[in-house]
Order: sequence, then structure tokens, then C-alpha cells
Amino acid sequence: MDNIKHIIESSRVPIIFHDMLDDWELFKWDLDKWDDIFKHQSLDCRKGRITCTKEPLWESKCLHESHSFSEVINMSKDIEKSGNWLYFDYKHIGETVDENIFKSISWKKFGYEYLGPKDSTLWIGSIGAHTPCHQDLYGINLVAQVHGKKRWILMPPEMGKYLKPSRVPYEESSCYSKINFSCPDNVKDIDDACRCVAVVLSPGDVLLVPHKWWHYVENLTTAVSINTWIQTPKYDNMARLNESVVRFMASSICSGVSKNIQSRLLNPNEIFSPSMIAESINFIEQSIKMIKNEENTADSKEPDSTSLNITKYQYKSYEPEQCLSKVELDTKYHRYNHTSSSFESDLNTDISHRLLDSLCNENVINQIVSNLIKID
Repeated sequence: MDNIKHIIESSRVPIIFHDMLDDWELFKWDLDKWDDIFKHQSLDCRKGRITCTKEPLWESKCLHESHSFSEVINMSKDIEKSGNWLYFDYKHIGETVDENIFKSISWKKFGYEYLGPKDSTLWIGSIGAHTPCHQDLYGINLVAQVHGKKRWILMPPEMGKYLKPSRVPYEESSCYSKINFSCPDNVKDIDDACRCVAVVLSPGDVLLVPHKWWHYVENLTTAVSINTWIQTPKYDNMARLNESVVRFMASSICSGVSKNIQSRLLNPNEIFSPSMIAESINFIEQSIKMIKNEENTADSKEPDSTSLNITKYQYKSYEPEQCLSKVELDTKYHRYNHTSSSFESDLNTDISHRLLDSLCNENVINQIVSNLIKID
């Protein structure tokens, strides 16, 4: 019999599981209940416009505003009038929201009994709220769709060559695509060889995003999602070394430019400090030791036979068979009011931007890491 934990950690394609988390209390909540839960709390949201530009709407170009949950709902209702969206995104439960409210969250049915509310993040957004296409460089992502519908466009790691990958804006463990997926015309220009999986999640669905798969995510309605990341030592130890080298590159360049340019090079959740360079070197040293220890330790563990049997649940795996340029991304909420961006042209001609992107190119980092590992 198949073991669910083994399937999650060995799958090389996305999987959607159905109705596995029926013991989570929050699946019973309607929007009125969610509104009541957050009636005494302001939500720190990103605010963006639904428009068509060549460059993605980076976080640094969004407004950051406090809103009530009801205002998020009303933004969806008034989207034709306002043309804006709100996103309370990537909020760690227990830090920005009360852990006790979400005590029913448990990932035990997927074989991870040690993962609960504190290991999960909350995503609440109105129609059109989205995350630019990117690649998570650590772990495996499990995403539970709790309320509403959310579209996911997923592409295997090897399709990155068609997606104009960039490490600017720099954020640890995230590599972004320079293509703005929220503007359908941009996607139509992508090489037909780029293949993808396009799915829409509904309440009760849990999506498995395999290691390093590219993804673009957009709310089709007011939507609530909760996710957790599964650590994968087999891949993560090497990824941490790569990311430590990237961080060294980013901090070295930022040390020689103005704060204004630093703000262009870094995602808002990354703040430069002079200690970043020394910290990066320390991380590199630690990561090399972990990899060498790993090489001396054979991993002979068999799948945990006590984990839940997956055969009693419905699930479906998805091969990347669709042509990305042919996927229908447009909805009535997308606008064709194309606008230019001075921010984009400034970055393309800024030497610090080009230098950081060049030094953090995957091939360059891989060669540096290979040389580091060879040195005893």
C-alpha cells in the first residue's frame, strides 16, 4: 500500500488531495465567521492595481495598508469600481494572528504529526490578489484551500529557461520570473516549448507543490489559504549553501550602494545591514559542514509504515502537458490598460542590478558551490 508521506516527498509532479482535512474547524467557517474572527484586528495588507504592465507588480511597488477583513471582502465586491486588490499574505500563525484561533490545524493526515498552527502561514486576499511567478528554493509546499477559489499555474524547474529568472529583487530562497503573469498578453509571448500545469483550487483541496517548481498564484474570488513547508534535507542542505553564496553576493553589492538603490535590489522583507556579509560567510561555512556530514551518513530510512494510508482518499497527480502560452488566464477583472514603468527601465540600465543578477545566475552559483565543496 502506498504511504502518503513517501508519495509527498518523492513526487516530481503536483498532486491535489481532496477532502483530507475535514477535521479542521475553519473549513466550516463562512465569510461572516471569518469577519467575526478578525473584527478586533487590522490586517497588514499589500494593495495593488489590476492592470497590464511588462514587469510584475513587485512587493516594493505595492502600497502597504491596514484594513479590516470586511474591507478585503468589499474590495472584491467593488473591484469593477476600484480596480484594486488587497492581500494579507504570508502571515505566520502565532506571530501576526492568534494561534489559539487556529488550534485545529494539523498536518498529521499527511504524515507530519509534528506540524501544526505555528508551522503554517495564512493567506487572505480579494479578487485579483496575486504573487508574482517565482520558485521556492527550499522544501515542498502543501497548500490547503479553505475558502474561495485560487488559480495556480505551475511549471517544472527546467522550464525556468523560458521564464526570465532573476534574483532581483533579492529575497532569500525565492527566485522570481521577470514575466508579469497577471497580464495575459505577456504569457502569450512565452516560447511554446514551456509546459505547465494549470489548476483552480476549491475549498477542501490541498495542493502539493514539488521542490523548486515555478508557480504563479491568483485569487479568482475572495480566498483564504493555509500552507506549510515540508523540509527536504536531501535538497535543502545544498540549497542553503547556494543561498548563502547568493546572500553574500547581494550583501556585498548592497554595501557599496546608496539606500535608495538597496531598496530597489532587495525585497521589502530583506533589510541590509553591514553584518550581512560576515553572517553570509558563517552560513557558507556551516552549510559546507552539513553537506560533508551528510555525505558520510547513508540515508537508509524506509517510509514510516505507521503513516496514514493514502488509498482511502481521493487524489490526482498532474503532468506538465499544457502549453503555457495557450493557457487562458484572462478573466473579466483583468484590464488591458497597458502602462509603462520607469522603475523597470531604471533597473534594466542600473549596473548594480545587472551585476547582482549576473553574479547570482544559477550557473555561476553552482560553479562557486562546486569549487567550495572540493576544497577540504
